[in-house]
Amino acid sequence: MAKFQFKLKAVEEFRNKKEQKMLEELSVSQRNYQQKINDKKILLAKKQESFLRKNDLLSRDASINDIRIQEEYIVGLKHQIVRADQAIIRARRFLEQDMKKYIQARRERMMVDRLKEKALEEFKIEQARLEQKQLDDLITMRARLNHGPIEGEEEIA
Repeated sequence: MAKFQFKLKAVEEFRNKKEQKMLEELSVSQRNYQQKINDKKILLAKKQESFLRKNDLLSRDASINDIRIQEEYIVGLKHQIVRADQAIIRARRFLEQDMKKYIQARRERMMVDRLKEKALEEFKIEQARLEQKQLDDLITMRARLNHGPIEGEEEIA
């Protein structure tokens, strides 16, 4: 019995590699997005700690310079938080783009898979037809050996 050979094997391999590449890019985007969120959480925690330090300075009657430095640090943290929000939005946009690319690559690969399944099914049908033909030929040859030539046929010498 013949072995199945998919005619679009090169296309299938290309689409598989493309899907894998898109999946890796999506993974990088997801890690980047998560990192941006974690960075913002760290900044928010620092801001909270700074408010606590400022309140502690106010309760201890610390110098005005110490309080002012703490307030400027808090203002700086607020600016960093705004930039972190912008970075999260940018990272989310890249994540969505990479997700769309991955979904498209997956669809393309699935089309090739469907073509392969259809070709395999046709191959199996053709193989079954060929086996049946060979079986019929074998039965015909056996009948000729056992009973002589069939009516209307000449005997083969």
